[in-house]
Amino acid sequence: MDEVIKRAIPGGEDTLLLTVREAYMRLRISKWKLYDLLRSKQLEMVKIGRRTLIPLRSVEAFILKGWKESLA
Repeated sequence: MDEVIKRAIPGGEDTLLLTVREAYMRLRISKWKLYDLLRSKQLEMVKIGRRTLIPLRSVEAFILKGWKESLA
C-alpha cells in the first residue's frame, strides 16, 4: 500500500511535506474538503510563511484510519 501512495505524485518518495494541491490530489478530494479536514484537525498542517503544507505521514495516517474503520 505504501508503494501506491508514493507513486501517486512525482517525487513522492522523498517528499515529507505536501502542498495543499498535492494533498487533495493524493486523497482524490476537493480543495475545500481538504480545508474542512484541516479545520476539523483530522489532518495536521505546517505553516511556513503564507504556505500551508501537510505532512505526508498525516495523509497516510488519515487513509489508514479510514481503511481500518471501513473494515470494522
